[in-house]
Amino acid sequence: MSQQELIQTKLIDKICIISLNNPEKRNVLTISMLNDLTGLFNKLSDTDEIRCVVINGEGGKAFSSGYDISSIKNDDMMREFTSGHPLEECFKAIETFPYPVIAMINGHIFGAGLELAVTCDIRICADHVKLGMPPAKLGVVYSYSGTKKFLHLIGPSNTRELFLTGRAINAERAEKMGLVNHIIPSENLHQFTTEMAVEISNNAPLSLKTMKQLVNIWQRNQTIYIEDEELIKKLFQEVQNSEDYLEGQKAFQEKRKPVFKGK
Repeated sequence: MSQQELIQTKLIDKICIISLNNPEKRNVLTISMLNDLTGLFNKLSDTDEIRCVVINGEGGKAFSSGYDISSIKNDDMMREFTSGHPLEECFKAIETFPYPVIAMINGHIFGAGLELAVTCDIRICADHVKLGMPPAKLGVVYSYSGTKKFLHLIGPSNTRELFLTGRAINAERAEKMGLVNHIIPSENLHQFTTEMAVEISNNAPLSLKTMKQLVNIWQRNQTIYIEDEELIKKLFQEVQNSEDYLEGQKAFQEKRKPVFKGK
């Protein structure tokens, strides 16, 4: 299997489904795969035609078992991965992709695979899945930037449990932690996720981009500074002055489905 085939894509109207396709190795994240994912998200950002992305893992057993252990160097344990590292570049591309990204967790998910899902905007999880952060069991210290994402999402107490025990948790526990948004029976996972992706992709593009950026700003800072407030005001003004803004109100009054153009 060539490296290029390890990342597969399928386009459905305004949705792009990305599959990690290395089931023999439980979809472990190699440097080449991470670089391909980064390039793909950057390309999708440039076209501005895809309004929702879904990421899943092929094979049914694992979404991703984590980062390729053979790629870990001695200094990786001390690096914060704030720039340059393939993991961080990939996650940055997902976070800055202007439209929502859904992690369809259709198999077990660990380590950097779980951080990949946490970087996504929404996580939908099959009911049989196990999730975990095993660095402590491997004698590895996880990156500071990655750990912060879990602190923001599930809080200090749950982050401590997840990282300090290294224990795999079931989907029900993950939902109670706030780690996943929905638990769905495995046989219904694809349909549920696709329906949500379609619903998202039919919403107003400018509204989607603005809301995602607003949440990202808050998550990075846990507060909103003056310069960010000015940016938010500008983004809101652009939405309010858009054709889509008028179309949304008009369609509501006329009791019909709006036709958004991203303008």
